[in-house]
Amino acid sequence: MQPSVWIMGGPGAGKGSQCSLIAAKYGYSHLSTGDLLRSEVLAGTERWVRLYEIMDKGQLVPDEEVIALLAESMAKLPDSPGFLIDGFPANMSQANIFLEKISGPSKIIVLEVPEEVMSQRLKDGVNFNDQDDTIKKRIFTFLEKTKPTIKSVLKKWPIGKIVRADRSKEEVFADIEKIMDNWVGIHGECNYVVLCDQCNMNATICVHNTSTSTE
Repeated sequence: MQPSVWIMGGPGAGKGSQCSLIAAKYGYSHLSTGDLLRSEVLAGTERWVRLYEIMDKGQLVPDEEVIALLAESMAKLPDSPGFLIDGFPANMSQANIFLEKISGPSKIIVLEVPEEVMSQRLKDGVNFNDQDDTIKKRIFTFLEKTKPTIKSVLKKWPIGKIVRADRSKEEVFADIEKIMDNWVGIHGECNYVVLCDQCNMNATICVHNTSTSTE
């Protein structure tokens, strides 16, 4: 299984923009749970059309549905060097199901922004679930469920890096580049295994040195 990078943060944190920049430089495939769900709904597929009402209310889609869609999307990209999964996990149930059905995260990046920044950015949104009332519900859902999840995820997987994202996308990406360039290795059951510098960014198996260290 290719490595997966979880990109976490609230609505309007710039997860999609940063994933696009990361994908362009490092070749990882960008999978957004929100975009994947919206695409399924807008396509009118029998499996996902029922989710329109849930998303329109700013509520979270059932966890098993989210993981199933992610697994299917990843399976369609066998040649990808890795995956950027943004907007994930929304809760610990999703994290644990992902771990059970797919794998543990190789890396975790949290984009941190104040609530007022989230609200202002979402007002410029073009999605059907970005109306004023829904924006408030999305932020409330984030504060009530997703924000505590970020804390729990970072506690369970202490490989996470927090990036202040209330700046220009160029400034934010500059920090993420440092993380991607220097943060090397694979995530084991309990520890993050650091590989040699020659492997760098996209490596999952070190061919230069059989010894490893942990951090």
